[in-house]
Amino acid sequence: MTHKERLVTALQRGVPDQVPITWELEGRFAVTLTGRLDWKGICDAHRIIGSSIFNVQGIGPGLHTRLPAGYGWSESSEPSPSGGTLTRRVLRTPKGELSSADVVGYMPNDPHVSKHVEYLIKERDDWAIYADYLRVAAANSEPSLETPAEAYDYIGDDGLVGGWMADSVYHLAHQRRDQDFIMDLIEAPDLMEETLQAADQHSQRLLESFNASKIECLVYDICWSSLSLLSPELVRRFVIPRAQQAVAITGPGKFIVFFQTGRIRAVVPDLVACRPHGIQHFDVLGDCDLAEIKRSFGRDICVIGNVSPVVLAYGSPEEARAEARRCLQAAKEGGSYIMSTSDEVPVDAKVENMKAMVEVVAAEGRY
Repeated sequence: MTHKERLVTALQRGVPDQVPITWELEGRFAVTLTGRLDWKGICDAHRIIGSSIFNVQGIGPGLHTRLPAGYGWSESSEPSPSGGTLTRRVLRTPKGELSSADVVGYMPNDPHVSKHVEYLIKERDDWAIYADYLRVAAANSEPSLETPAEAYDYIGDDGLVGGWMADSVYHLAHQRRDQDFIMDLIEAPDLMEETLQAADQHSQRLLESFNASKIECLVYDICWSSLSLLSPELVRRFVIPRAQQAVAITGPGKFIVFFQTGRIRAVVPDLVACRPHGIQHFDVLGDCDLAEIKRSFGRDICVIGNVSPVVLAYGSPEEARAEARRCLQAAKEGGSYIMSTSDEVPVDAKVENMKAMVEVVAAEGRY
């Protein structure tokens, strides 16, 4: 089987010729292998390692947006006092202005990582401005299809054209300091539901772009389903209905996979009931046991995960082989399993460890 055929078979809850192995591999790591941060660099990094191309940020789904008069973004950059580059963004709308700032290049050993130093939403009243912008932007957007089409030809049989998008909850959380966002959900749920409905219009456009594009599998990031962040009640109120809707919108012949992290075991039945094709990554530092998850839910979803990124960065090749064997023993039986990292490959991961895992799966992960 090709890489693509293995992934498709596993996502269809079937048994491929061997367990597919992939990673949550992003540009921060890929640039060390390929010299490129973009999606082509990520794909080429998979090829160097021998893994299947799967979730690739930068391919889409995307939108072309033409904002009407009175709405717009401006951006400026300057050296950061703490090192690196500080980028400021200003959103202007008829209802008011919002600003944010990020810094990148402040960590010499991880120069492409960025962090917020000023959040777009600073006060609860700011949500009304941002909600107005989201509604207007969604109404003036259309699918962007060029990059997925190019990626389809570039990836070929080496994997799936995988896209990524955040759900509405994650989208809004990214604009506000975590603790303030959580308190907004608790103290002002009606306001947040109204704001989320505006974000849902943007999400709807992205899902339409996914369906219209050559993206074959969408990783739908619902990391705020994590009980390390929200209570089960808040997850079920705000996250689960939107996850259900995303699956319902997904077109025929397309795959949708939920991304989650941290502690989630209490809401796994809720996530599975949404009927995605797969769920990743069952965080190795969370509260899910891979073998138990496979026994309980392997007939309903493709289980994806849960290789330790710490082993990739700090372990030896033999420890990496042992980690691959642990995952195979826990989840290989019966197919419907894709081996992947428990969240992102760290920038200092060792290529020899990743290749060692690929070799183990090729030898011992066959059916």
